[in-house]
Amino acid sequence: MAEDTRQDKRASFSALTEHSTNGMARTSGKTGVSKKLVIKNFKDRPRLAENYTEDTWLKLRDAVGAIQNSTSIKYNLEELYQAVENLCSYKVSPTLYKQLRQVCEDHVRAQIHQFREYPF
Repeated sequence: MAEDTRQDKRASFSALTEHSTNGMARTSGKTGVSKKLVIKNFKDRPRLAENYTEDTWLKLRDAVGAIQNSTSIKYNLEELYQAVENLCSYKVSPTLYKQLRQVCEDHVRAQIHQFREYPF
């Protein structure tokens, strides 16, 4: 009896598939068909706005200053990250690095000066 139900299942399954000459089975119907999504590159690379670099640097400088002074940041961290990523993709990273380094050095100098005056 159990073997009869297996035969019935095999028979109903074989009705849904077409057997090719190489032994592979293909499902019939359009349930397995999928559409392809084609993504094409831009023809020309989009340009940055004229003042994008300066505006972004002002945002970053404010954010770094807020972190150094333990105050709240005006801008969303994701927005700042995206801005840095955009600048780096447009090869502005060396300039950005120099500016960030200068801000950090200025902050450390101010903090060291404060500790040098403190009597131990």
